[in-house]
Amino acid sequence: MYFKKKKTLVRNVTLTSKFLNKTYKCYKGKVIGKLLITNQHLGHKFGEFFLTKVLGERIAYRKRLKLLLKKNRNKAKAFKKK
Repeated sequence: MYFKKKKTLVRNVTLTSKFLNKTYKCYKGKVIGKLLITNQHLGHKFGEFFLTKVLGERIAYRKRLKLLLKKNRNKAKAFKKK
């Protein structure tokens, strides 16, 4: 199967059937991301697939903390059942 590669800077274009089976590169702020357009992408916009913001360390820290608390609660429940 042959895929054409194209570069775009515009992120507000709606994907239609003319974009199907083509690989596009789009600028995401610091880096350029690649996307192969399939049937599932049709009807959406480029910007939905190229995220520009990265979760900060504080958010990642909170997520990690929640996971640890959840694991500890599950261990406590399992210990009480025995």
